[in-house]
Amino acid sequence: MRPIGSQECWRAGPKMRSLRHTGILAAALIARLLFKGTALVGGLVLIAAVWFWDASLLTKAADENLLLVRAAASLLPADWASKAESALRIFGADRALLLTEAIAVAKLVMLGFGYPFRRLPR
Repeated sequence: MRPIGSQECWRAGPKMRSLRHTGILAAALIARLLFKGTALVGGLVLIAAVWFWDASLLTKAADENLLLVRAAASLLPADWASKAESALRIFGADRALLLTEAIAVAKLVMLGFGYPFRRLPR
């Protein structure tokens, strides 16, 4: 009896290869979703930690993001700039940018922890 990882298994019919390929794709998708979900939770935890440590930092970061929104809106035609800025304020774009930044930091931290365990190419 040969082990499952042997060469004989790779010589199986096209149906077996198709199932193996589908399984690998499903596993990669699940891993990617877990990574993104963990980054979202990590970003929210980071925001909560900064909030409890010094809430004024979040206010300063949101104000800086609002300046970024204003700069981007100023590139639009005159009447559209104020409308776009108002819409972005209503939808909380400055806070959404803050969450996006926190998620990016959480992803960098996760990648930093995982870097020593990466699989080297063959």
